[in-house]
Amino acid sequence: MAGRRAGTFEDPVITYATSEELVEAKDRKSAYQKAVALTPGTYKVDVIVRDVASGATGVRHIGFTVPRYDPQKLSTSTLVLAAKLESLANQPAVGQFVIGQQKVIPNVAGIYRRGQPVGVYLQVYNAGIDQTTLRPSVDVDYVLSKDGKEVGKQPEDWSGMSDSGQRLTLARLVDTQRLPVGEYELTVRIRDRVSGQNLAPAAKFTVVQ
Repeated sequence: MAGRRAGTFEDPVITYATSEELVEAKDRKSAYQKAVALTPGTYKVDVIVRDVASGATGVRHIGFTVPRYDPQKLSTSTLVLAAKLESLANQPAVGQFVIGQQKVIPNVAGIYRRGQPVGVYLQVYNAGIDQTTLRPSVDVDYVLSKDGKEVGKQPEDWSGMSDSGQRLTLARLVDTQRLPVGEYELTVRIRDRVSGQNLAPAAKFTVVQ
């Protein structure tokens, strides 16, 4: 934001389709990711996309903040609502959209067709360590709300926890099969039993027919 350039990158992005798939492929959405390591601070990124065939160009200017985490304070990453969320299991953790042992493709528009699962990805930092078990002791509930009213809640059973120490990874698929069309808010309620600290990051999404 001070005008100092923190870095640049340029990538060619190519998609392939057979002649039979071409009509469908033209209307298909594509996702792209570039991971850049940044120090804490406030930034602005200029995203310039150019079609090399037609010369058509689109530009987006987006500001964001990389937080500085207090090691004594319970914190979380950004809550990501994903279009696709899958465990890599024993596969190499490399490639686009890979975070740890999960492949997380975000749903940028936040729109899901009814029956399409909503992927939820979040990391919890600086959880207190229970001296009895030498592991974090954290309660997590996924709370779904519509028009300000709670319509569903699921507890985290920690079966998918992939980290140890003071960082926890939450990766969950939320079923939309029985949800009426409309706008929803998903809140992840986090309570650290050791320190007594609470957090409730939230994100909104829309279910369509």
